[in-house]
Amino acid sequence: MKAYTILVFFLYFNYSNSQNNTITYNFKILEDKQLLNNEVIGKMYREDMEGAKYLNFRLIFRDTIAKFENTQLTELDGKNAKGALNMSRCRKKIIVYKDSIYQNNAEGAFKENQYLIVEPIEKKWNLTNESKKIDKYTCFKATTEYIVINSKGTFIHPVIAWYCPEIPYQYGPAGYGGLPGMILELQERNNVFGAVKIELKTPSENIQIPKKGIKISHQEYQNLFLKLPRSGF
Repeated sequence: MKAYTILVFFLYFNYSNSQNNTITYNFKILEDKQLLNNEVIGKMYREDMEGAKYLNFRLIFRDTIAKFENTQLTELDGKNAKGALNMSRCRKKIIVYKDSIYQNNAEGAFKENQYLIVEPIEKKWNLTNESKKIDKYTCFKATTEYIVINSKGTFIHPVIAWYCPEIPYQYGPAGYGGLPGMILELQERNNVFGAVKIELKTPSENIQIPKKGIKISHQEYQNLFLKLPRSGF
């Protein structure tokens, strides 16, 4: 009887770990009057706000690994959504394995996949008791900061996460995580990812860590931009 119980537990454990979980997020760019009134970028920002409505992202995860990616890369032509995708900072898929984030660079200032950016997952969160419901789940608010360093200076942007202890995984959209529960809503400056569909125990999908590109940290990648010729960007 004892051997039978162990066998059942072993089969259940392996079956559970062979399955993935999937959360689908929509994407919004919030109104920013200062940017909208800017003569140089106001029109483009408004177009990106509209284009964001066409974007959806998918987070596939299990115990030690997760993948976050856009689901419509081949369907965005003619929808003015590519600018919004750039603003999301998620043109390329993001892999989280254990405590590290892996993402190749997109084509732009450098060749596509020229670099593999590896960064520790954010764990410096300020937890609060503030809560709200997202779908049927009770979520709690946590805050941190996202720092950007470029040729124009250093910029600190607020980040707000609403995490759900009922879903006991430390993942979230755009590579964020490290909280005592799944992040169902994330706001990074004016960008907002919000969960619209939660599917637990979905069929398994192989998730692989990227291997292409020169491995560098996020700070080292930002430093490369500081060396580029200055432009109006």
